[in-house]
Amino acid sequence: MKFQTTKTDLLETILFASRAISPKASSFILNGIMLDAGEGLTVYSTDLETSIKCTMEVKVLERGKAVVPARILANILKSLKESKIELELDKTKNQVKISCENAFFTLNTLSLEEYPVFPETKKENYLKINLNKFKDIVSKAEKAASLDEGRAILTGVLLEIGDDVLSMVATDSYRLALVKEKIGGGKQPIKVVVPSKVLDNIVKSEFRDGDIEISIEENQASFYMESASKKKIIMVSRLLSGKFPEYKQLIPQKMKHDIIIDKDKMLEVVKRISSISQDNIPVKITIDKGKITVFMNIREIGSSSEDFDVSYGEERMEIAFNPEFLIDGLNIMDEKNIILSIEEPLKPILIKSEKNKDLIYLLMPIRVS
Repeated sequence: MKFQTTKTDLLETILFASRAISPKASSFILNGIMLDAGEGLTVYSTDLETSIKCTMEVKVLERGKAVVPARILANILKSLKESKIELELDKTKNQVKISCENAFFTLNTLSLEEYPVFPETKKENYLKINLNKFKDIVSKAEKAASLDEGRAILTGVLLEIGDDVLSMVATDSYRLALVKEKIGGGKQPIKVVVPSKVLDNIVKSEFRDGDIEISIEENQASFYMESASKKKIIMVSRLLSGKFPEYKQLIPQKMKHDIIIDKDKMLEVVKRISSISQDNIPVKITIDKGKITVFMNIREIGSSSEDFDVSYGEERMEIAFNPEFLIDGLNIMDEKNIILSIEEPLKPILIKSEKNKDLIYLLMPIRVS
């Protein structure tokens, strides 16, 4: 194996592929990344749950494969100047030589035979969607996914297709985000749960334009992307098993109060008032005739409050929320005006766009004395 490319191109590829490597790898070989120089360079990585295959154009001088520690290779590349870089496998010493201008490194290789085989993929239940649109949907839905591995199914995002609509839903049992997007007709009904960290990798990828192709098989999902520079990525993830909550039953169809609010104003105030927060101390919101007051009190630190005008003339209500969860819900709304739908202070509220009915954020209030 021997190839030449630029430091930045290789580093970007290595960093993206490294997203499939777990810091809690069950085997030392899973800390490695496989470099395969053939028609171009293909980089493989896996934690056995998620596998990534990145292909990029390089100048191949000698075909071959090698497995090297991903983190160390990335650190080496980060330290180098922006210039042409060459990697060469020395089979006699089981080392990869890395050279860039006057800098020279050798990196011991890992066992090629022990490295897992990339999973087979088939383009079944195939879906193509604009990549930027897909990223936007994911970034809104994943906000509500759980981080608690003890309830694995809630760490995923439900991807559902039916009636020519793609829906993404996430919940951690304290909040729920639902985003819908119309798609082309003729798609088979699909209902699967994809790990949110896999979808987050797509959101954070360097790819910006074009389409993403998604294939859903019996127990895995495959995502295909290609950039203008002809880089290609295939990411394959196992689907999460278990029963995802019946989210449609959780979303109230009618609420007693619908209050139209300037999203940016409320977001600005909640952020400012919760700037004294520690450990997600609840932020209290009082809704009264003509105004909303946002208040926080922390015995050891102090208090903060601010009010703003709102068109409301009904009963007075006091509701408390986790400020981080409330800010997340406000942030995913695209429009200037949003609707707070409230039944009563201890029941879940809905945050909705005034015009976009395909974006809903359900948030549980917090009981406070």
